[in-house]
Parts: sequence; structure tokens; C-alpha cells
Amino acid sequence: MKRNILLPSGIGVLTLLSMLTSCTKQEIKLSDKSTDLDSSPSVTTSAIANPRWSVTGKLFEQGAAGSFESVAVKDPSLVYDGGRWHVFYTGTDGNQWKMGYVNSPSLFDMKSEPRRFMNSLNGGGYFCAPQVFNFPAKGKWFLIYQSGLGATYSTNTSVSNYGGWAAGKGMGFNDGIDFWCIADNSYVYCFYSAQDGSKTIKRRRTTIANFPNGWESPTVVATDTFEAPHVYKNKADGKYYMMVEDIGRYFELWTASNLNGTWTKVSETWAAKSNLTERNGHWTDQVSHGEILRSGSNQLMEINNIDRCEIFMQGVVNGNYSSYIRIPYDLGLMQNF
Repeated sequence: MKRNILLPSGIGVLTLLSMLTSCTKQEIKLSDKSTDLDSSPSVTTSAIANPRWSVTGKLFEQGAAGSFESVAVKDPSLVYDGGRWHVFYTGTDGNQWKMGYVNSPSLFDMKSEPRRFMNSLNGGGYFCAPQVFNFPAKGKWFLIYQSGLGATYSTNTSVSNYGGWAAGKGMGFNDGIDFWCIADNSYVYCFYSAQDGSKTIKRRRTTIANFPNGWESPTVVATDTFEAPHVYKNKADGKYYMMVEDIGRYFELWTASNLNGTWTKVSETWAAKSNLTERNGHWTDQVSHGEILRSGSNQLMEINNIDRCEIFMQGVVNGNYSSYIRIPYDLGLMQNF
């Protein structure tokens, strides 16, 4: 969940970074980094470094007045199971960050489906930025998210039973936000955004047997970036790709040969306003926190082809919003083919 607010006079970037706690992702103007977006180094990979993107209009918008999501919906995570899309997301009423759920046979029909507040998580006024996946070896569905417990998990036996999620439990660390888990055959890795002002992405790992506990100490895997790291296994070339949102509200792309390996930047502006076409009128100046539509629903986080993918993302027209929690984010679907 990135934070992007237009800064009042006298507030600098270092001050902003010190404010970045919990889900309160402040909205800022594009930093000076946006003036040289095309000059960042890239490496030779099979992924296209600067693809063209197009985006639908708004597919899911803030809820009714008085609801937990009356101001914004954001940070989506979704899987396709049982003939329906199951979408978990952050909602805000301008005062608190909470989690919602909706399911639909088509993302284009989500607006007409009932919205559910995830009260079974017992998260109080702060539980948000979800990731959802099935873990067959554990016999459960998992929600990974951030709350007052830090990295948090909840389990369920059915992804469609929104009231069946257990109350959240801590995973044993709280030094970041936007927690994202992915597994190989031996370990589960958690990637997340550090909250110490370092502009880094950290990684922890634990064995499959010990998951969701027993995490090792963190390692820094990416620098000079910001938040919302989402990591996928690309079936087209067998590599791993990490989509990270930069402070300028665009997606970088990083790659590694294995989850415990060295990560190298493919592109500074893999998905940005500069290479995005809006198909149904202007509704966003940002390419912000989103999820690539996966080929499956399990802990491997597989996608078919990074060069032919779709991202369910949050967007908004830039403006003078009083605080990040008041920014009216909506959701749309973008694709690079």
C-alpha cells in the first residue's frame, strides 16, 4: 500500500519517510526521480522492460456513505476458484484501515455483487493490505496482511466463506508493511517493505513445515525503492519476478533465478503513467498497489507470462488530499498485451 500525498510546504522527503507507518501511505508529488525515469539501468532478460499498458475504467469503487469503505478501496489480492473471482481488499472510511471481500464470476461485474466486511479477523481499526492463497500441504487457505500485530495471518478451509476466517495471529515480526509470501519446494519466503526510512525491500524465510512461524532474520534484497513487493514465478521462462511500487507511484520490475538469490532490476518504470493508455476515460494519474492475475491459487504464486499479464490495480487522479487515508482510490484492470 503505497503512500502518496501532495506535501504541504516545508515538509521534505526525509520527513515524509519518517511518517510512513502502518497503512498510512502518504500521497506525494512525483519526486525528482520521475524526471529521469528512462535513464535507469536494466538487465538482459526475457521480460520486456518497457511494455505498453492499457487500463479499463473503474471496475470497483468506494462503498456507500457510512460504510467501512466509503472513501476508498485499494490493495487488492485475488484468486479464481470455483468459477468465481475472490477479491480481498483494503477499505477506508477516512479514519481507519479495514479489510473487505467480494466475489464475482467476472471482474467486470464486481460492482453489482455484495461487499463483505471481514469482521471475523477481529482486527480492530487497523488490518489491511491482504494477500490470499491456498496452501494444499497445510490443508488451508491463508490471508497474509498487516495489522497491529505486524505481519499477520489468518486461515480458512474455504476461500468463499468470508465469515470463516480465524482471528488474526502474529507471524513473529513487525519491521515492515505489505507482507507477501511465496514458496518453493522447501521454504516459504516473505518479502516486505522496510519501515526504517531505508527505502529497501526485505526478505525472510522459514521452512514449509514451520510456516507461518519460525522466520529467519531479514536480508535486504532491493534498495532505492519503496513498497508493496509482489513476487511471482513466471512459467514462461522459469524465473522469479518482483513487482515493487516506487514512491513516484509506478511499478518497478526486478528478477532473480531463485527466491533466495540476488535480485536485479529489469526496469525502473515497467508499468507507469508514461506507458499507460486509459481505455474508458481519465480516472488515474497513478499506477499503484496491484496484483498480477495468477495462473493458479496456491503458495507458488505462478503466472503464465510476465509479458502477457493483467494487473488488478488501484488508481486515482492526483489532487490536494488532506491525508493519505482520504485519497479516493478505486480499482481497475490493466494489461500489457
